[in-house]
Amino acid sequence: MFKKILLLYVIIECVKFQCALAAYKHDTGSLSIFQEFERYARRTDTFRRSPIELFLRTDPQGEWFKEVLKDLKTMNHWNSTVSGEMSLFSSALVEGTWYNISNNGTCNCCDVNNPMDPFHVHLSLTGRPGEVVVSWNTAERPPDEKSCVMVSNATGAQLGLFCSSDIRTFSLGSGYSPYLCSNYSGFASHVKISSLKPGETYTYTIYGTSKNKTFPFMAPYGNTSSTTRLAFFTDIGTKGGQPVIDALKQKMNDFDYIILPGDQSYSDGYHTTFDAYLTLFEDVIASKPYMVSTGNHEGPWNFTYARNNFYWPVNESGAALDALWYSIDEGPVHYIFMNYENYFSYPLGEWEMTQPAPLSTFPGQLEWLQNDLEKFSKRRESNPNLWLIMMAHRPLTCNISGKSCEVFGPELEKEVFPLMYQYKADMYWCGHVHAYERVNPIDNVTRTQCSNCVQQNGSLYKQPPYPVQVMNGIAGRAVADNNYFTPGISYPDYAQVRIDAINYPFGGYALVQVNDTVLNFTLYNTSGTVLDSFRIEK
Repeated sequence: MFKKILLLYVIIECVKFQCALAAYKHDTGSLSIFQEFERYARRTDTFRRSPIELFLRTDPQGEWFKEVLKDLKTMNHWNSTVSGEMSLFSSALVEGTWYNISNNGTCNCCDVNNPMDPFHVHLSLTGRPGEVVVSWNTAERPPDEKSCVMVSNATGAQLGLFCSSDIRTFSLGSGYSPYLCSNYSGFASHVKISSLKPGETYTYTIYGTSKNKTFPFMAPYGNTSSTTRLAFFTDIGTKGGQPVIDALKQKMNDFDYIILPGDQSYSDGYHTTFDAYLTLFEDVIASKPYMVSTGNHEGPWNFTYARNNFYWPVNESGAALDALWYSIDEGPVHYIFMNYENYFSYPLGEWEMTQPAPLSTFPGQLEWLQNDLEKFSKRRESNPNLWLIMMAHRPLTCNISGKSCEVFGPELEKEVFPLMYQYKADMYWCGHVHAYERVNPIDNVTRTQCSNCVQQNGSLYKQPPYPVQVMNGIAGRAVADNNYFTPGISYPDYAQVRIDAINYPFGGYALVQVNDTVLNFTLYNTSGTVLDSFRIEK
């Protein structure tokens, strides 16, 4: 009965919208379907709910809402510009929780009535022992151009204030205006806490106007430890990422930091979607350092949200201050975060998502990478037990039909593979494609896998001469028909494990433990099931 009533409601609303569309055409002679949908979305039905709220309530995955968008598409001539606008808008709408019928189109990051209350608190690593960076947002710029946190040890004794003048704000750039969310405002503070004892537990407190926030954390080891453990995933989303976020809250004792190379909130330039994502994740990432790099969904507005709200240790790793690449050391692992996301050419304005480009497209990145690898190589000469893990958002070797694997991957390989092989990278991590694939070590010229290093039915790599590649893009709940790997198709023998995003309604994440001689990698879904497990032995 409910479905019949809902169907009737949809028909009535679509007819009403089509009439409004015709009237609008008659009045103006032209129409941006995006602008008309904005007007439509601001109305409420007889139950005082916005149509958007009804869409999202009907199906948390937004599949029904996507069908509504398809109906809207048939009602008007659809050009590429408007389609692009609607694509970004609907992605942010379906993944985020930013739409608020009472906000009148103006969005603020924080509480304007309590302008110094902290929001979206998270930690970052710098790669140095005993050092973290605390980041958070406020509605207004901190007084005296200074942000501070109070640090206490495990007994509660205060160690003193740590302060910084690294306070950032931003506008949304050129191109199309941020529909339904104009005049976004807020300030991001970044305070470095240094000279702590690695492995010891501390707390920090951020003082606000009406409330304070206190979180525990462990001082990182940097390169002073022979072990490390972390969580790794990509492509998580906001609504879609809720199961993984909830699962990680239950696994806080099993990892010390998080690595996510691209596509966090799927905000697509709608900054309050990113805010909603960080709010959901705050209980985890305010205590566990959260190391990210850029993906295509961070691209709109020239990465302004990511650039300003996250502390990337570019200075500590010798990169330019505006770089989207950096490296860190934690335990015996040297991590290198690279960027393929081209943000230089926006023919329709900076609201667009990025497209992949070779490393050499970005001034200074390839030179920085070579220098970083050379420095690491010298360290490894004196300590052969060090590990090298390189990563970026896009895959290199993958086996799915489409541009990501058939066009872009081979192009990106041309620059990255020679360096990975020359400096003996142990692994390459990526995402972008919403599936999971593990690729055995292969020769970058012959494309054949190492004959003796793959053992125990692919669950052990014994002294592999080439890197193991993992594409882990299943952190967000996939749409139910997102089946990338076709049953019955013959895949290369080096494509060891393939898991579809048909993993719905679960998300997936990996826990990784590394010591001097062994790397253990386990992929879970959010029900606790182990989807993949392997180890690499030096």
